[in-house]
Amino acid sequence: MVELTVSVLLLVAGVVAMLVLHILIVGWALRRGVVLRAAASRRQDEERAAGGLSAEDLNELPCHDHECSKAGAGAGAECAVCLEAFQAGDRCRVLPRCEHGFHAQCVDQWLRKSRVCPVCRAEVGRGKAAGAVAGPSSAVVTERQGGADR
Repeated sequence: MVELTVSVLLLVAGVVAMLVLHILIVGWALRRGVVLRAAASRRQDEERAAGGLSAEDLNELPCHDHECSKAGAGAGAECAVCLEAFQAGDRCRVLPRCEHGFHAQCVDQWLRKSRVCPVCRAEVGRGKAAGAVAGPSSAVVTERQGGADR
């Protein structure tokens, strides 16, 4: 009889211990989720406060006409915003810091609302030699977008 009582008490103690552990883990997970959501919300608020680029800032970014190379390297390149292939004569913009290429009208709409690249989230602004890049070639767009290897 004593052995049965001890076994029941140990079983009850184990169940209570598991219940307390479960409550602690759930509480920790909920608290962590609240903290992570608050941090993400703060980051989004900072991005919104920063706003997009002004018309003057957009005009300072390099822009060029897309040229299809004779080797066909530009055949597979496409704008990451509209997902349309680049055609000869399309007005394109290559962002200075990350060198991602887009149709100028597509990325300009994005950049009026946000200061970050739509692909890699790098901040758009005067990057590495942005003033020195007078007209980036379409090879940069093709190279960054995967070229004909796709």
